[in-house]
Amino acid sequence: MRKFWKFAKPLGPGFGISKNFYLSVLAGSPALPPITAIINPKGTNGAIEGFGVPLVDGKDKAILDSPMLRGTYALASKDQKTVVRLMVMSAEEAGFSPDAIAKSPAAAKMSPELLTRLRSTWHLLQLNFESHDPDVYPALDFILGIATRLGEATQAVIADPVSERYLMPGELVMRPRTDPSVDAREHVFIHRRSDGQNWHVFTKGLIKFLQPEIEILGVEEPDIEEAARFLMSASQGVLLGYLIQSGSEVGPFEARLGNLNSATSTVVPVMELLPPTGKSVSEILAG
Repeated sequence: MRKFWKFAKPLGPGFGISKNFYLSVLAGSPALPPITAIINPKGTNGAIEGFGVPLVDGKDKAILDSPMLRGTYALASKDQKTVVRLMVMSAEEAGFSPDAIAKSPAAAKMSPELLTRLRSTWHLLQLNFESHDPDVYPALDFILGIATRLGEATQAVIADPVSERYLMPGELVMRPRTDPSVDAREHVFIHRRSDGQNWHVFTKGLIKFLQPEIEILGVEEPDIEEAARFLMSASQGVLLGYLIQSGSEVGPFEARLGNLNSATSTVVPVMELLPPTGKSVSEILAG
């Protein structure tokens, strides 16, 4: 079996893609499409341009035109600078419980159609980078395209576990984008939680790019949406190469290494955005 663990040295925007970046396609159809309906060299019939092969012994090309089965596939961009591994397994094998998610607090933000699709999950299709274009952006376009195509072909929901969100296939790519090369909304989600009398507003998703998450503490309830917009704008800057380190000026705020993000279940580096001395968070967000 060929191995594809060849992570490229970060170039382009100054960052790379974490090997922990992955998307899950929760397929709602019992029969899966053939790999050539998802990706083929000419991009015919709505497929993504590129190459797809099952990582199994044997040279029977008929496999490519047969419904995908449990196993692993390698998907390469047309220029072969990006390779994504696709793992296909049943929902039961993956330990996926749609009912548990449907009964969780997160379900309150889901549309009825999304919940219906979620409960109908037959297969879990997981996409991971094996190698990526050093310019990063083409690699992101490739994996988003694959996930969208898989989702459309299988009546699926797209799970973004790192950002902690669920999307319909048509919601994965922004149209139009904030910037033609990348849109932070495709990769980062803004979360909020009560922190006593005020709110803690923070990102989840920048860690996919080996960058710290960012947060604002002490946000008053009327300012939550403005704080969320500010953090998304700052995330967009990060993905365009304006990386945030301790001491960086982020608009009127100053970034300082925060506590390990208590809002996550894993140890994730985070930068807290602090207002200037003598100013409150509300004053800065209102300005």
